[in-house]
Amino acid sequence: MKRTALLLGVLLLGGLLAPPAVAAPAVDVTVTKVNATPSKRSGACPTTLGFSATLAAKGRGTVRYRWVRGDGSKGAIRSFTVSGGRKVVVRDRLTFEESVTGWQAVEVLGRAGLSRKAHFSVRCDGPAQLYDATHLLPARASGPLVAAADVDVTPPAYNGVCPAIVRFTGTVQVSRTPARVAYRWVDSAQGEGPVEYLDFPAGGPRLRQVTLPLTVGSSTSGWKAIQVTAGHDSGRAAYQVTCTGVSPEPGPGSTPRPTQSTPGPKPTEPPKPKPVVTIPEMSPGDYEGTCTAPVQYNAWGHLQLPGGPAVTITYWWILDGTPWKKQQVDIPADNGTRVQYVLGTFSLGDQQSGTHTLGLMVEGGPSEPAERTFVLKCLAESPAVAVRIDKIDHYVSYPDPGCAESPRVAVDVTLTLDRAGEVEYRWTVGGRSFELKKALGKGTTRIVGGTHQVAVSGTARFEVLNHNKPVKEISYTVKCPPK
Repeated sequence: MKRTALLLGVLLLGGLLAPPAVAAPAVDVTVTKVNATPSKRSGACPTTLGFSATLAAKGRGTVRYRWVRGDGSKGAIRSFTVSGGRKVVVRDRLTFEESVTGWQAVEVLGRAGLSRKAHFSVRCDGPAQLYDATHLLPARASGPLVAAADVDVTPPAYNGVCPAIVRFTGTVQVSRTPARVAYRWVDSAQGEGPVEYLDFPAGGPRLRQVTLPLTVGSSTSGWKAIQVTAGHDSGRAAYQVTCTGVSPEPGPGSTPRPTQSTPGPKPTEPPKPKPVVTIPEMSPGDYEGTCTAPVQYNAWGHLQLPGGPAVTITYWWILDGTPWKKQQVDIPADNGTRVQYVLGTFSLGDQQSGTHTLGLMVEGGPSEPAERTFVLKCLAESPAVAVRIDKIDHYVSYPDPGCAESPRVAVDVTLTLDRAGEVEYRWTVGGRSFELKKALGKGTTRIVGGTHQVAVSGTARFEVLNHNKPVKEISYTVKCPPK
């Protein structure tokens, strides 16, 4: 299957949205413990690495963040809410098909800069095995279950009237049957979707395909991938939509224009199954925070049908009473209960604070749409914190006479803040630098810069990298005591 390069974009109902602007958030966030697991790996490829970080948040509102990779690519935007104080361990996974060395870090949207970097190295022994419909995962009758995924998109590029529909086809394979695989769709803008399951009966095929339609209302670009348990995630299937106009569509209450026909007996048709419609997940849901960059919402529609023949379902989203263009999704025949997810994406800005209602309607379904109500509360942008460096101190210690072991310099600094906020800073001691972020309260705070081995006299430098960016230095002298 075709694997396409990463394109990152955000969807608006009314037009193309520029990348999020940097603005001070309503919540102070500190990112620590950024790790890759394992940091080094060699062997057969593809191979999957895990990443984790701890986000400590103080305040009230919604924290939006994403993983950023050293090659410039960016992961899905994810979010969580906080009211008071909260610590969240965030995770990510990357599947590699060839040798690579790099890093990943966490970016908190609305703040400049990145967290500390988790460096990793992958060495692939032999050519990569690309698992798709023509390259099956090797059979393994015993041992742990291994799954692999691949995703294709149709069309990868669209230029025409909108709304349009982009369809993603995922291929999931297993090393043996019977098996049950948990998987989820991951999107460049909306993050992780709900967990779904695929069953592979004993003696049956080791390959199954799933589809996900995306309703696109305006020019945008992005990607989707499939994340599986106990195996290898798919690559990112990228798409790009360029809208040249809007197609009018009758509302849900309109009737089609009658056509002339010759009267005759109507054939008897079996009754069509009636779908059950819900909106089980919505991200971010209720939102309270800054809206300098429009807040993107993503909703998962859930269509459930009993077992039966293949059927085509017509559906449409309704936002605050305004229906979108109707779309269709094909649901294959199956003896068991059938479930199909559909995805709707839209954005709201600071002029649209208040309560909103999102609905999902299907033809042949309930007479009233499934609805989900959410609240958007846009807060004023917080002013920058005024940071003052009161003093910087140091202390030189000598582990042994004659400096057989290098002397050490301990440094610390005292800051005063006019209000609570997160301070991003850099220490440079002995020519080596490191950066950190820390949420501080109003008033005076002492920050310890640790102890550093040095060989000669030099300068310790402390820099605040955000807000008003003060800087202070202090010189230290190394003079080895006699033995």
